[in-house]
Amino acid sequence: MKQPSVMGDFLRTYCNPKMRLRFFVGFSCGIPFLLTLTILDLWLKDIGVSNTAIGLFTLLHWPFTLKFLWAPFIDKLNFPYFSKKLGRLRGWVLASQMLLFVGLIGMSCTNPQSSLPLLMFFTSLVAFADGCQDMSLYSYQMDRTKSDSLGHIAGIVLFGYRGGMLFAKSATLYLAHYFGWNIAYAVMAFSIFLCTILIIVAKEPICTQTKKDEITIDRMVRSYDKADKSRIEFTRFIKRTMFECLVCPFVVFMKKNSDWRCIIALLMLFRAGDIVAQKMAKPFYIDLGFSLLQIANVVQVFGTVAALVGSLVGGYLVKKNSIMPAMLYTGTVHALSCFAYVALCQTGPNTFMLYFTVFIENISGGAMGAAFIAFLYNICDRRYCATQYALLWAFYDLGGIAFRIMSGALADMLGWTNFFLFIPLLFLPSLGLLYSMIAREYINR
Repeated sequence: MKQPSVMGDFLRTYCNPKMRLRFFVGFSCGIPFLLTLTILDLWLKDIGVSNTAIGLFTLLHWPFTLKFLWAPFIDKLNFPYFSKKLGRLRGWVLASQMLLFVGLIGMSCTNPQSSLPLLMFFTSLVAFADGCQDMSLYSYQMDRTKSDSLGHIAGIVLFGYRGGMLFAKSATLYLAHYFGWNIAYAVMAFSIFLCTILIIVAKEPICTQTKKDEITIDRMVRSYDKADKSRIEFTRFIKRTMFECLVCPFVVFMKKNSDWRCIIALLMLFRAGDIVAQKMAKPFYIDLGFSLLQIANVVQVFGTVAALVGSLVGGYLVKKNSIMPAMLYTGTVHALSCFAYVALCQTGPNTFMLYFTVFIENISGGAMGAAFIAFLYNICDRRYCATQYALLWAFYDLGGIAFRIMSGALADMLGWTNFFLFIPLLFLPSLGLLYSMIAREYINR
């Protein structure tokens, strides 16, 4: 295919009015996410907290990982008052954004050196509210979506998501540099309400189930209801709701995917190397001698722009090559990109080498992320809206938490050069598993 036709097809894929809402959904989810992870890591590193302690701070992100536990309530129940006025999901989104505001204001009012437990509490509160918003907005990503468009939808959502992270990261670091971390977090708390515009203009998404699915779930729930010995009706209702929204979708997922064990293993392992590298990248830049302003200019702004481009490229690769081959290609390239960190270790605080490292790592990481999100969309049953997505995402996030926790200890134990030489090895299990799944699918055709 000639280059003009490739570029034209690329532009037609993404320059579509239907893509706008998905972009803003991704943007809304991207703003608060890193304020409890990477940005908080920089704050802690800036005041002298050890790498090992920074790694352990990842545990505070547990409410976001376990969001599938309250997903049934978002799927089944209305939020008081807000849902009546705006619709069930829009009501939950608005409530989540208000809770995000409270949590971020709380973080901005704490001093990590004197009130660390209070900072930990508000960090967990922000992670909980972010999980609720993410759950509420997922249905907008998949609303009226055809299976052959999963790749570029994943690309545009990730484009918006990284755009939100770019806004959050760059604004927070610039504000922290000139006014301090507390002011920076206070400003980000008010920026959450920028996303409220989305709630005002967007329509409620439609989540439908086939008649066959409704009958199957109804039978499962009635069978469970007969076995429930609870005497209190409210307790029975809670148990039925949890069973219907958590157990039933996962049982259907296992029945429809014979290799579901491989899928779960892939979810937990695919981004292991990327997660470990990202967790320690910012402390690495600081130890190497780069200033917060340099990190804001190169890593946060330029790097996120490269990741934005990478996410669109990854979505387009999915469209052209199908999901799993695109995952294999992008995962391999991203594993090799980690050697740029090794080169940066040797050159020291060289600005040109920093630009090169950030570019190659982010553009390949963005493409890899888009392919991964498309894979997650594909294995989720859209008839169950957000719950199944959150349940499967939890497997990915549990693996991510484990790798983030050990990242600081690995960096302290190995040193930066050996640490980044070790990271490509973390990609091998998932790439081998992915290759075997592709081969098995090819044989079964």
